[in-house]
Amino acid sequence: MKKKIVSKVFALLLAACTVLSACGNESGNQSVGQTDKSETNDTVQEGEEPYTIVYAFDVWVQQADWDLVEENLSNIVYDKIGAKVKLLPMTGANYQQEVNLMITSGEKLDLVNASARTTFSSDVTSNKLLGLDEETVRKYAPDAMEVIGDYMEATTVDGKIYGFPTIRDMASAYGLILRNDIIEKYGIDADAGLTVEQLDDLFARIKEGEPDKYVTQPQSQGTSILESLFKTYDGLGDTMGVLMDWGQGDLTVQNLFDTEYYEECVRKAREWNEKGYILPDASTNPDTGVAYFKTGKVASTMSLIHPGVPTDSTNMTGIPCSTAIVNPAFGNTQTVGAVIQSIPVSCKNPEKVLEFVNLLYSDAEVYNALVWGIEGTHYQHVKGSEKWITYPDGVTGETSGYTLSATYAFGNRYLSYIWNTDPEDLNEKYEEFNDNAIKSKALGFVFDTTPVKAEAAAVQAVMDEYRLPLENGVIDPDENLPKFRQTLKDAGIDTVIAEKQRQLDEWAATK
Repeated sequence: MKKKIVSKVFALLLAACTVLSACGNESGNQSVGQTDKSETNDTVQEGEEPYTIVYAFDVWVQQADWDLVEENLSNIVYDKIGAKVKLLPMTGANYQQEVNLMITSGEKLDLVNASARTTFSSDVTSNKLLGLDEETVRKYAPDAMEVIGDYMEATTVDGKIYGFPTIRDMASAYGLILRNDIIEKYGIDADAGLTVEQLDDLFARIKEGEPDKYVTQPQSQGTSILESLFKTYDGLGDTMGVLMDWGQGDLTVQNLFDTEYYEECVRKAREWNEKGYILPDASTNPDTGVAYFKTGKVASTMSLIHPGVPTDSTNMTGIPCSTAIVNPAFGNTQTVGAVIQSIPVSCKNPEKVLEFVNLLYSDAEVYNALVWGIEGTHYQHVKGSEKWITYPDGVTGETSGYTLSATYAFGNRYLSYIWNTDPEDLNEKYEEFNDNAIKSKALGFVFDTTPVKAEAAAVQAVMDEYRLPLENGVIDPDENLPKFRQTLKDAGIDTVIAEKQRQLDEWAATK
């Protein structure tokens, strides 16, 4: 990669050094406003079946003990709000497709994990998400509102609240998860971070020294090397017009795919792919990411990095590992909204679901039952500590039936127990991480594609065709990048960018 991108894209690291509107209306944005119902009863009347909250979310690795965890969680929630919980964990890139199918078909679904990194904005405008007025949310989920605070701006559109950002790493650094044996063998100073030049040298050495392993892979199926490692721009929701340089300059929306930066990134991805560093079918393999890392067939995986990643990854894979940052922590609407708990329009009792959401942000028993499982079966407290936990006697990461460790995926991670390989002040480290992150000037901006719906759909189709193959180095940029750029223009990307600029200017004028 040229010297220019190294200095521009990675110098800051050296200087600084991780769906849904209301059940009901069929036209317009569906929303739940003030309700005529009195305060809901937390107990179930005699002869009445408790409401079952069906909760769909995506996971990296499926767990053997889902049924046990669901039963335990459901019993706890029933005692607190008179509702049951059914968990629908899904893996792979088909998660969003399956959720959309459930919503459009009217299948029972009450809560989903959405993401501003993927389709949250389009789900709002296409009326798949429940829009809630603030008074309703404060009535049924007051603790969640208080905990989330100003971050709620990332999920509020035209005065309606379309979801609840989970409290975790509200920014993302970009880097690698590396096996500890690889770190030791190749003398990697993971704490110091890595530059692209260092990665070139390291990947070459690992390729030669580990013939039975692939060197690295993108963070998951459906993501690219650019999005997993090289990213230094604010995508403003859909990447159809971005702010370069972490959104630190003026608010001028640019076509990412026309930039020299983008060309250099896809050329580097192509170079790595041709040298055999990258898992060949990473774009389509549903096990790409943690699941494949767990097989031991890859030396590292690209990842978003935050203070808890080493322990989370070690627990999920059973392989001791550490992280090395390539790009510094950066916060924007998409990182704040990386995981959003939203209520779909297929929900029949949004008030009860809000009560459950409130528990995930305020009740440690509920939160930890979902994240860590059952005490005595999946974890036990370290003697003398109320925070630290570890495996029960005789249980390991390889034998445990529940190693989810997804502290980022639900409610408020500040309620979480701390795995004993992490410092007891891990939650304070998260707070420091969030406070010190670079923050885009457009944090809180949500683009509404409605005025350019046709053009946005056409542009998305072009991006779906070209981005992953280019950004994972599967196809030749010399031949395909010019085609990609021209096809984007033919699809109307300039029109989308102009509309995004107009909305961003209006948003900025209110700040």
